[in-house]
Amino acid sequence: MMFHRGRIAFTRALCLLALFAGVASHAAPPITDSYDLSVDHGVMASCGDFDIIVDGTGSAQVTTYFDRLGNPIRVTMHGLYSGTLTNSGSGFFLVDSPSVANISVDLAAQTEMHVGPYFSVTVPGVGNVFFDAGRLVYDGSGLPIFIAGQQHAPAETVAILCNALK
Repeated sequence: MMFHRGRIAFTRALCLLALFAGVASHAAPPITDSYDLSVDHGVMASCGDFDIIVDGTGSAQVTTYFDRLGNPIRVTMHGLYSGTLTNSGSGFFLVDSPSVANISVDLAAQTEMHVGPYFSVTVPGVGNVFFDAGRLVYDGSGLPIFIAGQQHAPAETVAILCNALK
């Protein structure tokens, strides 16, 4: 009988330990914040004879994930943007929509990953003139360490957009 009571007490102790250990081993719940953004007559780049003027609106959801100690370990951002890119001299414009940002930052590995259609620019009535999509992974210094899909370097992006806005 004493052995049976000891086993029950031991089993209860293990259950309580498992219950409290389970709570301590779970990560803190993620925190999600939502943001709206607006760009009004921002200068994106100079094309020599004219500037590219940016106007548009968007929204973003940023979620921070935590480890079991409450330390942030990963941040994700999903954003949508619609707007225009305008030739400051002629008024001719391109439509920048939809531009989608799906970004994940691994804080421990110090990497940032962009996935999906990041930049989509069209000429009304003509079609797509610029499109960036795929997967980009950057290291902690901001240099790309993996590139897949259709991607353009920043200088190439400006040159393509300047040419399309002439």
